[in-house]
Amino acid sequence: MTGATLQTRLSGATIGKLVALAGATFVYVTFEVFPPVGLIQDIAASVNVTAGQVGLLVSGYAIIAALATIPTVALASHVSRRTALVASLLLLVIAEALTVASTTFAMLAISRIIAALTHGVVWSLVAPAAATLVPRERVGTATAVVFGGASLALILGSPGSTFIGGIIGWRATALVLAITTVMITVAVFWALRTSATANPEQTTPGGSSASEGATTPVRGAVSWRAIFVLCGISILLVTAHFITYTYFAVIITEITEQASNVVVFLTLFGITGAVGTFLIGRFIDLGPRRAEVVTMTTFAAGLAILALTLLPAPPAVTYAEVVIAVAVWGLAFAATGPVFQTGVMRIAEHDADRASSVYVTGVQIGIATGSALGAPILAQSFAWLPPVSAILALTVLLLVILRRPTSATVR
Repeated sequence: MTGATLQTRLSGATIGKLVALAGATFVYVTFEVFPPVGLIQDIAASVNVTAGQVGLLVSGYAIIAALATIPTVALASHVSRRTALVASLLLLVIAEALTVASTTFAMLAISRIIAALTHGVVWSLVAPAAATLVPRERVGTATAVVFGGASLALILGSPGSTFIGGIIGWRATALVLAITTVMITVAVFWALRTSATANPEQTTPGGSSASEGATTPVRGAVSWRAIFVLCGISILLVTAHFITYTYFAVIITEITEQASNVVVFLTLFGITGAVGTFLIGRFIDLGPRRAEVVTMTTFAAGLAILALTLLPAPPAVTYAEVVIAVAVWGLAFAATGPVFQTGVMRIAEHDADRASSVYVTGVQIGIATGSALGAPILAQSFAWLPPVSAILALTVLLLVILRRPTSATVR
């Protein structure tokens, strides 16, 4: 790969299209965390249930998304990516509208089910769709931009909905989100208009249609073993993250002895995550294999430093350790999404949509597994959470180093 190639610039129109796709991940993540996080007490009181019951919507969403991703993406393969993404966003609008109108827990649950059913379609197709808009050597950058929407949701979406909800109420906040989603839907329709007639299975991660080449790729050529290995590693990675992240508030409160610090550190986590997403694109384009190793090393280091904060030390030292740990952890975890998603697409080549659906399913399994495993660990002691996550993260790093560098062979 030459230096001139690496300097390929993206046009303003292309950047605008990538931002539109990033908007899709932004509204999905914002809705995913909106009902259970921040406004949980208000929502529980409105529909006459406990906060714990509302909290079940998190794991329920992840489980449904995991079960539905592969079949819904298979169904979506019969239409263009633009049609599938726009249809999914319209269903999200319906889910958000139902949330606004919810007067019972059942209505809230149904709204979550609708969104969860389309979750996998969006996350499986949005990165391959972004890849078709850029030269092959900039696929990593395009993927990072799209994932930036999710990072932005953690900074602005969840805290923003909580802040707005405190002023105008959670129903009105859901309505604002629905209006935003409508605008994003229009933007995505515009962004993908030039490839509306293309079948998603005929488009390569590098942006060229298979019909433009002399030979049509054969699906059987895809190394599914390599994809499953990479997705398996991703499951372990996400599990390691959510064992601790699910109980982030408990850990920060216990370590710093101030509950008010939770918002501060969540914001720090989100900001450094956005930085990590922004930076990782170029690293992926320069070398996918190196990006995997560096990202996982940083991820493991962040969790290891967090585990060290549990050792006796002066308050100032402990506080500094927490700041460093959260910053490094947030930076690295946000970068893992683009790294592994790009790796899957590079291995899958012309079957990127199906491969991405397997990857997204794995992520949802990791979320549900991590949250579930964290509960009994927390019951013993919150102090066990960071060390367990750190050990799993180190295991992931070892697997990344030792496994066959399949994603790096396609550059």
